[in-house]
Amino acid sequence: MKQAKTVRTEQERAGINRSAAIETEIGHILAAEDELIPSSGFLASVMERVQEEAAAPPPIPFPWKRAVPGILLASGVFGWGAVELVRLAPPVMSSLALASEHLTAATLVSFEDAAWVALALGVSLASWLFARRQAGSGGLL
Repeated sequence: MKQAKTVRTEQERAGINRSAAIETEIGHILAAEDELIPSSGFLASVMERVQEEAAAPPPIPFPWKRAVPGILLASGVFGWGAVELVRLAPPVMSSLALASEHLTAATLVSFEDAAWVALALGVSLASWLFARRQAGSGGLL
């Protein structure tokens, strides 16, 4: 146990000495580096760009007064659609169960799961198409 502790302390001392040597070597390299001096026209070109940006007109604000009613209407339509979907889902599922009495309960559960997956895929497709339509004129998609 004492020998293992001695070996570990020797390894720690060697690591400390190695890191100290690396730090001094880095210090010598950095001290030998020449000072960085910008080119003669750099300051003038930077100040010219700053003045151009200061003279530029402010960005056009987003028309929130026109967008808020559309956002509220869309959220209301989607909320109403979700409520109707949940309200009408049990009778549709029970009629599916009555119409297919020859199917097992496990198969009906699989059909129900497939219906939810199909619904999720449809919503994903609709949102992707909407985003593509919105960004299509900008060439993003």
